Amino acid sequence: MTHSNYFEIQANSYFDLGLQQGRLFRIEAHSKINGKKQHRLWEDIVEKSQEHLQLTTSAFPHLIEELRGFSSGAEVRFDDLWAAILGNEIANIDKCTTVITNGGRLIAHNEDGDAHAQDTVCVLKKTIKDITILEVFYYNTLGGNAISINSHGFVQTINSLSHRDTQVGIPRNCIARWMSETRSPETDFSSLTTLKRSSGYNHNLISKSGEIWNIESSAIQQTLIKPVTPFVHTNHYLGSLQHLENNDNASATFERYAAANLWVKKYMSVSEAQAMMSDIAAGEKMSIFNERTIARVIVNLEQLVAHIWLLRESDKGWVEYDLHSII
Repeated sequence: MTHSNYFEIQANSYFDLGLQQGRLFRIEAHSKINGKKQHRLWEDIVEKSQEHLQLTTSAFPHLIEELRGFSSGAEVRFDDLWAAILGNEIANIDKCTTVITNGGRLIAHNEDGDAHAQDTVCVLKKTIKDITILEVFYYNTLGGNAISINSHGFVQTINSLSHRDTQVGIPRNCIARWMSETRSPETDFSSLTTLKRSSGYNHNLISKSGEIWNIESSAIQQTLIKPVTPFVHTNHYLGSLQHLENNDNASATFERYAAANLWVKKYMSVSEAQAMMSDIAAGEKMSIFNERTIARVIVNLEQLVAHIWLLRESDKGWVEYDLHSII
């Protein structure tokens, strides 16, 4: 059994990948962009977004080719699509809880969105040339900005961060997508230090063998550590970038972090991890499983199974996806 909102794409190029995504998610693209265009200053926003586009094109031309394919497939103006993607960056919604245990072989992730986000995600398996990725995918994005599993043997989970520094640069969602294809987290971190970014995420990168890399970043700074398990991350800085913290705790990052640390054990079964990510003890706003949670994923690297729950298809419960064909 798979979700009704599960899709597969095989592409020979990044443009082709975008083209197929655009055709597949055309309705969602038009709905999103038509809503954005109601803003009275929309054309000014589009013009301003071009500064970010130039830097991103220079660093990741293949990702811009993918977006051009998407705009062609969805039949939307490319500049509108790019500005809409950048708008998601500016929204800065604090979201998501990640727990890693079992020596790095069990990853639990709750994906939180805004009040109307449940119908903005699906499960997508995409193959581009020699890489395959299974992910929780947000419509009208490049992907890679929730939780993803790639055929190089790496899992990435993303947690949003709020920081004081900002600049015109490459959007964090583009960085997340690039890193979702990682072959070497340390090599990619070295590259990350050279990129001019507009903002930053927390990236948890876990190898098939359970090795963990945690990257906390902002617009200008970044750190890399190799944590031991159990390890928990929500939406505030844990390391040396705490002086950049700009989180007002509106999304209960500190409460979720504390709750997850109370739950987590050195070794947990999948059912115990599911119970942890279903915790509602602190109420609908402040719990690990809260009113903003739109997807939950447990990745079992020992059994090579991903257990995925979608709010929009909650009647199906946790759906299993075999990872043997991916990693």
